[in-house]
Amino acid sequence: MNYKLFIKESILYLRDLFLWGFDSFFILFSKFEKSNSVMIVRVDNIGDFILWLPSAEKLCSHYSSESKPILVCNQSCADLAVAINYFSKVIDIDLKRFSSNLWYRWHTLGDISDISPSTIIQPSYSRVFSTGDSVVRVSCANERIGSVGDLSNISAVRRAISNRWYTRLVPASSLNLMELERNIEFTHELGIFDSHTSIPKIPKLSSSKEIDQDSFVIFPGASASFKTWPIEAFAKVAVRIIEKYHWKPVILGGFHEITLGQQLEEKLIKYSPKNLVDKTTLTELIEIIRLAQILVSNDTSAIHIAAGVDTQSVCILGGGHYGRFLPYPDSIEGIKPVIVINKMSCFGCNWHCKFTNDTSLPYPCISGIEVDSVFETIKNIIED
Repeated sequence: MNYKLFIKESILYLRDLFLWGFDSFFILFSKFEKSNSVMIVRVDNIGDFILWLPSAEKLCSHYSSESKPILVCNQSCADLAVAINYFSKVIDIDLKRFSSNLWYRWHTLGDISDISPSTIIQPSYSRVFSTGDSVVRVSCANERIGSVGDLSNISAVRRAISNRWYTRLVPASSLNLMELERNIEFTHELGIFDSHTSIPKIPKLSSSKEIDQDSFVIFPGASASFKTWPIEAFAKVAVRIIEKYHWKPVILGGFHEITLGQQLEEKLIKYSPKNLVDKTTLTELIEIIRLAQILVSNDTSAIHIAAGVDTQSVCILGGGHYGRFLPYPDSIEGIKPVIVINKMSCFGCNWHCKFTNDTSLPYPCISGIEVDSVFETIKNIIED
């Protein structure tokens, strides 16, 4: 471990130790009498949340004898969580503030503690000590169910500590299951056997934004720079689509993709692209993707949204988590994302690249993907 990484890890350990002590106040003053409510904690990002939807529907149905479960979710997923109407209440958390702003954390955990659920369930396979696990701990529910999980987002020491905050840890296969299969595995372990692996289906949502029917969408961002295909490559693919099919380009993304969106817009300026980066809500973004002829994207939530709204999509996919979120299993029917990869022997590295330490540039498994390969894949989908 290099010096900088050691310092960073040490700071995070001290932060988590402090938050553990801070959260203990709610344990000391928790309500003795519990409500009959069931709370589900799913604070992952949008893509993970969408992949969980088929299992969420079955989980909510199973635990809705008196009322629908309450959901605690990532703030970025809140609009969709409310719109699908699976839950009696949605408590959304800004994860960055939750881990850095004690006043915000106090009020958020106070709201959860006040509900005092009798049962709390965290189905996430990759648990996080200071967020999802801490919410389960503070709930003081009589029944606290979670996955035994992996070590992607948590150290072995932290997991050993937070394992004690659960009354039941659901076993998980050591196989590299795709996330849809992993979610079904969890529900089966809870005795919910009427669930099966399927593509999430997102119902039609209310939206004031529309695009022309002869439009295609480019989503140039990703959760990290090293997962991001170069803007120049996206621009070349977009130009080929425009010149061959005469479709109109639409650029989508969130706040963190503003610069990328502007760069792509400049490269396509003579084709009058519609740049909607950071100009849509989640529900509006979903409905725009629903109307698109095709979506071209990095490995982001947009790819899973496209599958959920039956829009063809092409994903430029790296190898860090290959097999976990993409590709979708062959056994699943429906319009699935089509991936383009630069196959390397190091696939499955959990984004610990052995070729470079520079996280500001795309890793070799991403940068090695050719424009020709992506466009040929798009052409095959359109002309099939």
